[in-house]
Amino acid sequence: MKMFDILKNDYFRLFVKREGKVVLGKNFSNLWLLTAVLTATFLAIAFSNGSLDYLSYKMDDPFINWVDIKNEYGEGDFYGLEYALDSEENKEKYHYSGYQGDFYTAMMFYGRTDDNVQYLKCRFFQDLNTPLVEKILEDDNVVRNWKVEDLAAVHPNTIGVVITEEAMKKLGYDKAPSFIDHQRWSEGTDATEYGFDMPDEGFVRLPVPVLAVVKRLPGNVDLISGSYFYKQYNNDDTFPFYLCKENYARTLCYFIPSEVETAKVKAIVDKAASKLTEAEIVMDELSFYVPEIQPFRQGTFVVFDCYDDYLSYSSLKEINAAVMDSFKDNDVHRVFSYEFSDYELSQRAYISVHFNDLHKLRDFESYIRDNFKVKIEMSQINAKENFNAVSTMGHILSWGIIVFAIVCIILFIVNLLQSYFQKVKRNLGTFKAFGISNRDLISVYVLIMSVIIIAAIVMSVSATWLVQGTMHVCGILKDGVFDYLSLWSYKTVSSIVIIVFASVYTVYAVMHRLLKATPGDLIYDRQ
Repeated sequence: MKMFDILKNDYFRLFVKREGKVVLGKNFSNLWLLTAVLTATFLAIAFSNGSLDYLSYKMDDPFINWVDIKNEYGEGDFYGLEYALDSEENKEKYHYSGYQGDFYTAMMFYGRTDDNVQYLKCRFFQDLNTPLVEKILEDDNVVRNWKVEDLAAVHPNTIGVVITEEAMKKLGYDKAPSFIDHQRWSEGTDATEYGFDMPDEGFVRLPVPVLAVVKRLPGNVDLISGSYFYKQYNNDDTFPFYLCKENYARTLCYFIPSEVETAKVKAIVDKAASKLTEAEIVMDELSFYVPEIQPFRQGTFVVFDCYDDYLSYSSLKEINAAVMDSFKDNDVHRVFSYEFSDYELSQRAYISVHFNDLHKLRDFESYIRDNFKVKIEMSQINAKENFNAVSTMGHILSWGIIVFAIVCIILFIVNLLQSYFQKVKRNLGTFKAFGISNRDLISVYVLIMSVIIIAAIVMSVSATWLVQGTMHVCGILKDGVFDYLSLWSYKTVSSIVIIVFASVYTVYAVMHRLLKATPGDLIYDRQ
């Protein structure tokens, strides 16, 4: 009998209603038990999905997939390795998308006050427009949106830095500054003669623009920048970061954030200069400072000059002191047009290889070791292989949970039907004696169990979704971003479809086997 005929026939409708109550159990106990089992199942699936989503994110995370190869300076063919890494065949074979040469050093930086000097670990990337840096500047890693608007628009010769929130706080800043000051050696007598303050004997403050403030950086370094900064840091052709130069001392150039009116800064300069000269101080807005020293914060670069009067270094120092005292809390900074020049470094500290996945990492390690005598630190290999193994095991366990849950539900249905059948088999035998076919009876129980299972699925999915939403609202998240539970996925849909069809087939198979007995065997309980 078709389901439509069952619903249309008053007798069978009454039969479904009465037998449905019996199958549901006292106070719907069987429905609640099935709902509880399904809720546990969907919670497990949601947790599995959430964990695998997080693992998948991590597997695609350049923080994980970026492998450092340290230059041991002479122990291997580092240049030959770089040439081999350009091969498209090797990229396809070992599953990496590219590489770059990086530098590493440690620098001293002044904090907000002169007595706070911090030793920061710094890494300098050959190219800032890479998947790794893009990942570093994603919203979930950036603090309070303190970052450049468009990484691709940043000048390749920038000396800007990306600093961690922890390092920023060590320097004494609660709010991201537009510039931080590198502690740079300068000859003491020259620096004082040129009007520069020297917080420590022989050292001056060298302003460096901030491109972003982030939660974490790869390799647990404190800041990163482009390789151009490191090259100019070592540049002994023009010594661009040596401030004891006349053109640096005679230039009063400032970065003024957009929140501060340039006219107010001009007024302070005019007031301070009026005590020193009768000549007019001219303010010009400059764009040629922007490419190398543009920070993340929007603002204007201005320069002040007195063309008719040659002010002494001490007079310029007084004017600068007036400006900085007036705007010390407004992120106004004195900056310089550094005398950069082409300068190359022959040796790189690292080659960094970006892998698409980690499946061929061990083969890659063997390849470069055997062909170029270059080694990757084994702790890197082991850690990344372990991470890859955990991801694979996660997928296997995820499907294992689903299969186990389906088996449990099927066993529950089998046990429920067998228990129920023992109570009503005499009645069923009577029904068969009066001419009701096995097919009709099976259709009735398939309909009853289908309704119960679908109702249980709806309630369990709703409960799981509610738990997921509550955890999200309460902020119970991995890394403050990722949900622990992720209900909706192809696995969830597949599980629901499989559970429904497996349950229907189980009901059909069990009832078909139990109803094989003759009416007499059922009525008189003959085995």
